[in-house]
Amino acid sequence: MQELRAAIEERLRHPPPFPEKRFAGRGIVICAGGQRYFTCAWVLISVLRSVHQTKLPIQVWHLGRSEMSEAMQILLEEQGVEVVDAETVLHRYPATIAGPWPLKPYAIAHSRFREVLSLDADTVPLADPTAILDWDLYRRSGLLFWPDVIDLLETNPIWSNLGLEPRHCISVESSVLAVDKARAWDVLDIAILLNEHWRESYKYLYGDKDTFLLAAILTGSRHARVDHRPFSAAGDLVQRDVDGDPLLHHRTASKWKLFGENRPVVAPALTADCEKALAELRRRWSGVIFHGPEGSERAQVEEAKLIELSRFRYQTSSETRWLELLRGGAIGEGRTEMEQHWAVIERDGTLVLQLYSGSRLAVELFAQPDGSWRGSSLGGSGFEARLIPETAWRSWPGAHRRSAEAAIEALLDPSLFACGFDPETGQEVEAALALLNRLFDDVPEQLLAKLTALPLCQAWRAALDPLARSLKEARDARRRRVPQDLFAPVINPQHYSRVF
Repeated sequence: MQELRAAIEERLRHPPPFPEKRFAGRGIVICAGGQRYFTCAWVLISVLRSVHQTKLPIQVWHLGRSEMSEAMQILLEEQGVEVVDAETVLHRYPATIAGPWPLKPYAIAHSRFREVLSLDADTVPLADPTAILDWDLYRRSGLLFWPDVIDLLETNPIWSNLGLEPRHCISVESSVLAVDKARAWDVLDIAILLNEHWRESYKYLYGDKDTFLLAAILTGSRHARVDHRPFSAAGDLVQRDVDGDPLLHHRTASKWKLFGENRPVVAPALTADCEKALAELRRRWSGVIFHGPEGSERAQVEEAKLIELSRFRYQTSSETRWLELLRGGAIGEGRTEMEQHWAVIERDGTLVLQLYSGSRLAVELFAQPDGSWRGSSLGGSGFEARLIPETAWRSWPGAHRRSAEAAIEALLDPSLFACGFDPETGQEVEAALALLNRLFDDVPEQLLAKLTALPLCQAWRAALDPLARSLKEARDARRRRVPQDLFAPVINPQHYSRVF
């Protein structure tokens, strides 16, 4: 602690001047690196933008490639969020930042805003939090804290270690913090220093939270605190506003999970919005921080072409479906556990399109003269695969035979089920699906996709849901009896009779 104390005394003797020209306006700063906190931040930002209609600019800070992939950054930028890699800022404004807690005061200090509303990623605002910046309590001080449920005791060695008079005071809970940097620049400077020396300071503190309070005390800076303590909600904390009303659900014990069950928000009306945000994130992100291999210039040009084409028909030995290749190596429509990410590399002068299961290479495809990509899975019980651009698929040999998408769409028209369950209609639908299953390769998959979107009554669902399984069993049995070459030219079904 002697080194830390000496460094603090030096800073107090020579406080850094506030760089007036670097900062302007107001904004929200969130630190959210890694899968867990990215998921939380996505929900937080969705609530801010969609529920509370928050207009303030938002910056999300992280520490390097290990915490944020290009695909994750793209998702945030599409929400109007600025993504800042602290490692790039550290080159210009050096500091020792060893993790998410030490990052918080640094991100607040070096964000582009003069006035900052700092929110932890695992918070859910119960009302628009931007009103905080207009509260009299904040305007008078320029630095506003929220209390924790615990106290900082006078017996804590941190006081004497920092040369301060021991005292008993309310601890700070830094899930929300409002600061005018022009009036609290020296506070942030000392808070950064305390967090740089986290090995010493965290022995007596729980993370970054009380470093802000100690920095304010050390500098003698004016600061304010909301009078009302948070209340506990099943291990979480609910911070209050100046009137004592619930303001912010800090999910200390119930971080949002991308996959799995989540605890409701303390404001029940917000739970549906949070679940909707999670569903959207599951649809658009695999949950993996994926970085593809570094591609050659030629490979990067090819990736750009594939992104522009975007939509492809993906054929394997067992199914045919659409596959959407997006920026950042993400796969949109058609993503499964086997095909979650993609990249293009150049190997011995040949372009290779790689598909990844998580971060594990699963499929390799090679460019063909006809514009498609052809290859196979790697390891285990392999399968052959082909990727065909949507523009080429319309005239591709066997395209209409191999996909039942349009036929299933026409057959399962919602009007057919609007009048309730009819056994006779049910038998006709079952017979039609059985016939389609003999002509197309992907009836079970297309049926399942359609059923998830249809507003069916319980009786209809009970009748149709088992059909996909039985149709798949029938198709697989037929394949075992009749070997098929996935890539063989396909004869028009109108010109021959097929025997099963």
